[in-house]
Amino acid sequence: MTRYQQLAMHLAQRIEQGLYRSGEKLPSVRTLSLEHGVSISTVQQAYHVLEEKQLITPQPRSGYFVAARKAAPPVPALTRPVQRPVEITQWESVLDLLESRQEGDMLQLGSGMPNLTQPTLKPLWKILSRQAQRQETQLLSYDNLYGVTGLREQVARLAIDSGCQLSVDDIVITTGCHEALSVSIRAVCEPGDIIAVESPSFHGIMQTLRGFGIRAIEIPTDSVTGISLEALELAFEQWPIKAVMVVPNCNNPLGFIMPEARKRALLTLAQRFDVAVIEDDVYGEL
Repeated sequence: MTRYQQLAMHLAQRIEQGLYRSGEKLPSVRTLSLEHGVSISTVQQAYHVLEEKQLITPQPRSGYFVAARKAAPPVPALTRPVQRPVEITQWESVLDLLESRQEGDMLQLGSGMPNLTQPTLKPLWKILSRQAQRQETQLLSYDNLYGVTGLREQVARLAIDSGCQLSVDDIVITTGCHEALSVSIRAVCEPGDIIAVESPSFHGIMQTLRGFGIRAIEIPTDSVTGISLEALELAFEQWPIKAVMVVPNCNNPLGFIMPEARKRALLTLAQRFDVAVIEDDVYGEL
C-alpha cells in the first residue's frame, strides 16, 4: 500500500469515527504534510482518493470539507408470505415488467446486462470478428451435447478458485443461466411438486415454475442474512419439498450476500431433509 493510500485510509477512519464531522473543514494540505511527514503531493493524492469515495468535497479557495452524509434508506421489511404451497400468480405483473424493457426512459434492474460499450470488451469483439472472418465451419455446426470440451475445461479450472473440485464431466454448458435453472428444476421435480423459494424472489424463477406446473412455497427472506432457515426448516417438516432455490450472492432483488455461516447452515439443513439446493450464482464472480 502506498503512502497516500495509507493516509487516505487513516483520514477515512477518522471521518467514520466522527473525529471529523459532517460539514467540518479538514486540515490544510500543508498542515497534514507536516503532521504526517509526507510530501504535499502525497496529501493531495490522499484527498483525491477521499473525494472519489465521496467522503469529502473541495471548495474553491476554502479547502476540503467532510461531505454531508446521506441518510441510509431503510432496509426492506421481512415479508410474511402464506405458509403453504401456492400456484404462481400475478403473472400479468411479470409480463408488464418484461414488456417495460422497451421503454427507453426506464432504468432496468430486473436482470443483469453488461455495458457493451466498455473498452474492456474490445478484445472479445476482436476475437469474435476474427473467428467470423475465418468462416470456420465449427462455428455453425453442432458440438458436444454437454458443451465444448475446451470451454468446460476452463470452467473447471476457474471453479478451483471457489473450492470446487470439478471434472469436465461434471459441467454442462447451457444457453444462459435461465436454461441452467430450468434444467436443474426438471432434474429433481415433476409437475405438481413443491419448491421452496426466497420471498421476494427473482421473477425469472417464477416464470420457470409456472411453465413446469410446479408449486412454490415462499420463505421469508431477510435483506441482510438471507432466507430464514427457521421458517425453511418448518416448511421442510410440513411439506414434501423437492428443492430450495436461492440466490445467496448479490441477491436479486434484495441485493444481499448471505453470510458464510448461514450458507453452511442452509447446506446442513438441506442435507438433513435430503432436499436439493439449486443456487442461482449468476453474479458470484462479482
